[in-house]
Amino acid sequence: MAPLRDFPVNEFIDAIAVPCCYVATDGSVSLWNQAAERLLGWTQRDVLQHPLPIVHQLAQTLEGWSTQLLHRPYSTTVMTPFLHKDGTTVYATAYIQACSIEKQNGYLLAFLPKGFGPLMSNEQFNFLHHFQEMIKQSTHYLATNDKGEIIDVNAIFCRLFDVTDQQLLGRNWFELLDPSQENRMIENEVSVALATDKIWNGEVPVACSKHTDKPCWLNLTVVPILSDSGEVIQYTAFGFDVTEKKRLEQEVNDLAYRNDLTGLLNKKGFLHQYEDFFNQFDQQDRYLHVALLDIDRFKIINESFGSRIGNELLVQIKDRAVKLLPESTVFFHPSGGLFGLLFTEESKEEVFQLLRQLQHELQRPFRVYHHSIMVSLSIGCVYYPSATTSLDDLYTRAESALFKGKQIGVGTIQFVTKDMDAAFSRQIHIEKALYKALEEKHFYLEYQPKYNVKTDQLIGFEALLRWHHAELGQIPPAEFIPLAEEMALIVPINNWVILEAAKQLKQWQSQFNQPLSMAINISPNQFRSESFLNTLRNIKQQLMLDPSDLILEITENLVMQQTDEIIERMNQIKRLNYRLSIDDFGTGYSSLQYLKSFPVDELKVDKVFLDDWMTSKSHLLDVIIHLGKGLNLHVVAEGVEDEAMLEHLKTTDCDAFQGFLFAKPSSPAQIEQLLHSKKTPDA
Repeated sequence: MAPLRDFPVNEFIDAIAVPCCYVATDGSVSLWNQAAERLLGWTQRDVLQHPLPIVHQLAQTLEGWSTQLLHRPYSTTVMTPFLHKDGTTVYATAYIQACSIEKQNGYLLAFLPKGFGPLMSNEQFNFLHHFQEMIKQSTHYLATNDKGEIIDVNAIFCRLFDVTDQQLLGRNWFELLDPSQENRMIENEVSVALATDKIWNGEVPVACSKHTDKPCWLNLTVVPILSDSGEVIQYTAFGFDVTEKKRLEQEVNDLAYRNDLTGLLNKKGFLHQYEDFFNQFDQQDRYLHVALLDIDRFKIINESFGSRIGNELLVQIKDRAVKLLPESTVFFHPSGGLFGLLFTEESKEEVFQLLRQLQHELQRPFRVYHHSIMVSLSIGCVYYPSATTSLDDLYTRAESALFKGKQIGVGTIQFVTKDMDAAFSRQIHIEKALYKALEEKHFYLEYQPKYNVKTDQLIGFEALLRWHHAELGQIPPAEFIPLAEEMALIVPINNWVILEAAKQLKQWQSQFNQPLSMAINISPNQFRSESFLNTLRNIKQQLMLDPSDLILEITENLVMQQTDEIIERMNQIKRLNYRLSIDDFGTGYSSLQYLKSFPVDELKVDKVFLDDWMTSKSHLLDVIIHLGKGLNLHVVAEGVEDEAMLEHLKTTDCDAFQGFLFAKPSSPAQIEQLLHSKKTPDA
């Protein structure tokens, strides 16, 4: 048996486009490439370490191959039927070569189906004495010496460049690559792979004769050929013309990655194209900066002058900026009136001067269709190295800097400070963890007891969402709930809270045989979602829980919108017999008279009014309670922390209270101890 010289054979087989496999002398399949899978339907999982399934009577077939290969290490079949996985027949010429891989004897099979490559007679095919020759007949092929100088090339490859083989022989094959700087990165990638005797496969641009303004593209496989001593003596390269495929990909990318108005990269295109640049950035003595430039009140310009004027203004801003910026600066256009820069500078002072000059020039008047338009620009800028690990993180920090600057005033240039950078890092960490928190059950509930004002009797609870992160520790709801709202995660989280709290209430009612209620905070997005009503129906049907024992707390700001949609949703909830409560009443500076039109049951007085009474003995607290009772609402005071406050509430018509005076939010186990003892847990 002749050893196969192509190193390593498993990578070689996987890389090439010719359907092929390796079969041991006992008929078991050791290697099976994707091209064979596409031709014959059998996957690697189907065939590896199993008998070859594509022929009838495998034992007789193996015996026939052995006989054919006694006198020469290779042979072929005529157009032969092979079994496809779906039961159909695939006709192909099979090239069989006897070889050994890792001291195991067997057969390398390659299949040339009808229509594969150029037409060849059986006599010509039988003349092929090495697997490389078969590839050479069917693809763009060249071979080089160990220095990369071309020593052999086929006619297909010559036609690509419209030259003779003599014009290519002796040239370094890297000279054929398209000379653009970006494409030179491919040369480095190939060189690194070949230096470690690895097969390389990828798409390379070549300066061919077909197109003078843009390169042709080859899907190229480069294989090191080793001597018996393990030294590289030759490189064999073969591939297929994929120029049309690349053209179509480019059209798709232009749609997905570029702003259709200015032709600049959009956010998605910027992050996609420059992520590798970020990862390979040399941090020594340099800073990498991302700056976002936002046209202040661009929406007003569009509304005042029309989108035609607004679009032309954006194009003129792009054109003016391109003339001002250094060639090394990447200028992109994420969306609307927002532009971006990626650039390197050695000092922050130089960065500020560049941004200030750009801001000044872009705030000079633009002449747009007989209109003179002036704009102001706000800029947010962040630099790297910093507490970030990706270009996406860097972009997010620039967004946050821009937002922070706009809070100060329009026309600002805001850099990310050390404190801001730490806050951004924490926010990004929390955002990433939020996606897993619900699935991995990191959320849990605590319960704030609620008491009758007159009797101090425990009457129910408020369910409060909590999150303990393994690295960040306890994360306050005020920090993660707004992020969950922004990330569209609040609805599934809120659905889980409702169901969990309802199950807990049902358990306690059954276990302690006393009337108890459960209040649950409902986010505005949750309130509007269709899944909300489905969740409420499922709780009612599956838990056999009296819906009136669940109090759904919605914010005052949501209620005061007074839209038909909000009112209809409230009526739908009431028809299911759930109770509705207005949470934190008074913080939205709304009038009680609006509550007459809403089907609500309860009013929760915000803690700020209790604190106001404690400091100034203001009558405002008493007025709110009196008016709430005048509307036949159940009134609850929250945040009771002082005995004097409770004694005052007892002189009013307030119905219930909750607060640290009697109990902090507690775990289910602590609540059960409370229910057993009828006492409050330690504050």
